[in-house]
Amino acid sequence: MAAALPALYGRGSPATAQGTAGPPPFDAGRFLGFAYSSAVLQERASTLAATRDTRPEVKAFAGDMARFRGTQLDRLRAVAQERGLQPPKEEFEHRVVLENLEPLDYLALSRRYAEVQVQALEQEIQSYETAEHGADEGMKRFAGEILPQLQQRLGAARRMLQAVRP
Repeated sequence: MAAALPALYGRGSPATAQGTAGPPPFDAGRFLGFAYSSAVLQERASTLAATRDTRPEVKAFAGDMARFRGTQLDRLRAVAQERGLQPPKEEFEHRVVLENLEPLDYLALSRRYAEVQVQALEQEIQSYETAEHGADEGMKRFAGEILPQLQQRLGAARRMLQAVRP
């Protein structure tokens, strides 16, 4: 999943007058694509964990996360539509993560799901922070609304991971 973060930026930026490259420009379309794909992964993984035989703390977290992601996906679709963008597609890396979760059960699924949630939320928070500090006022506002919710869920995901570790 780490390969997905560079997709937030343009392919490069022109060098500054001193000959050093500045940070690449923020790309709202790429941000929306990554945010959507990450939310789809987490919604599907959460639905899987909530409906399978998993540890109670995982089942509770997963049920709440699936509901949150459903609402978030609706908002992401609306933002994309407002900007005249096609609904984003799920990234390959995210599909692979989900496919690797599907055959697991009980403790293995509980542990791997918790790991995936922490990793995905950390990446997602980083991308929303980038959007929040960008020049696009609409993306700044949107990111500012979602970030506190993601940060709260990251704390809960870390506690869940601690509870299921060996």
